[in-house]
Amino acid sequence: MTVAKDSSTDDIVHGNDLRGMDDFYVRTTEFLCPYLKCRIKATPCSYRSENVNQSYFKYTGEHKLGCGIHDAKNRNRNNANDEKTHNSPPAPFISILRLENDERIHREKKDNRTRKVNDEEDVVREHPVSSSSIKPIVDYYLSGVNNNEFLSIPPYEKRTYNETFQKLKYKPDVKYCKPAIYFGALQSNLTLDPNADEYEIVFLARKKGTKEAFRLKVDASSWNSSQKDVFVKEYEKQREKAERYRKSLFDKKTKSYKKANKFLTVFFFGFPDDKEPLLLHSNHFKLVYVSFIDDVKDTFNTSNEMSVISKTDLYELTANETNISEVEVNDVSYVDSDCLNSASFLPEPEPEPEPEPEPEPEPEPEPEPEPEPEPEPEPEPEHEAEEPKSRGGFLNGLKAIIEKFRR
Repeated sequence: MTVAKDSSTDDIVHGNDLRGMDDFYVRTTEFLCPYLKCRIKATPCSYRSENVNQSYFKYTGEHKLGCGIHDAKNRNRNNANDEKTHNSPPAPFISILRLENDERIHREKKDNRTRKVNDEEDVVREHPVSSSSIKPIVDYYLSGVNNNEFLSIPPYEKRTYNETFQKLKYKPDVKYCKPAIYFGALQSNLTLDPNADEYEIVFLARKKGTKEAFRLKVDASSWNSSQKDVFVKEYEKQREKAERYRKSLFDKKTKSYKKANKFLTVFFFGFPDDKEPLLLHSNHFKLVYVSFIDDVKDTFNTSNEMSVISKTDLYELTANETNISEVEVNDVSYVDSDCLNSASFLPEPEPEPEPEPEPEPEPEPEPEPEPEPEPEPEPEPEHEAEEPKSRGGFLNGLKAIIEKFRR
């Protein structure tokens, strides 16, 4: 691993990415040591397509005091052999990962900063260290210097290195839900088609009890031929290292493999698939990093996960609430019919006594009719008129008595 700072953009560039960059851009750009107190010249090497060796930066000068190469905490960093061979400093802490698809044009040297070389009175306004490649970010993460530092990936949320890096691991009823830098060990016996527009990478992490593995689909349809060539050659180079190591672990006496401590590993900034929980996607040349390295220990990180209810759990919840229908029973394999209804193991409950009928409500008494008003008394007749009426009545009564005796 070698790194340098692009003086025109201030981005940290990984030596492996040089061959995927434009030749003219590499030739005309000044690359420097990424540490502000050092800034000696870095020379791009083996970046042309016809070169056999992997591209890298080489430092011929002596690094100054204050450079990260002299820091005691960086002595046991990963990939130290490459750093020592090419006199490269370790990757510095990078706070921004830029997700850009095209090569950027040169910016003016004074953009975002003010600096005069060898002027002690100059005031330097340092801005965040950035990169458009995940490779120097991965190198810093693997160093373990301080993974509680924050990494910003615009337009996404700012999180710590520990929260951003996620090792692929199957968990029941859990799926990944956020864009992050995922990583995991690969099957080293699978090759890639150099002319394909999509590469599918299969991980060793699998769903428990099945052969269903995590997969990464890398969309390379927008990559140029040089980028495809660099990616496939680098993958093949690391894969061959892993295959030689795997075969060396085979014990002829026991006819079995010893436990591996190194793996073909891929790091990538990617997105989980919306439908398939074991499928992830990535698309940019600088966002995928393949390397044969020591096993990376898993860290406790649940910030990229979400809980899901599996179909099995959903059926169990439904069975607890309602009896299984005949159609559902026919769809279930290897189920004992005596176990379909858990209530069959319980004694039948005694019938509850029927409730006594409620007494009918008594009819409400009808309201008594209001008394009719008494008629007004007729006026009494005068005494003169009363006399002829009484006489006529007497005579009529007498006639009735006479007629009775005649009969």
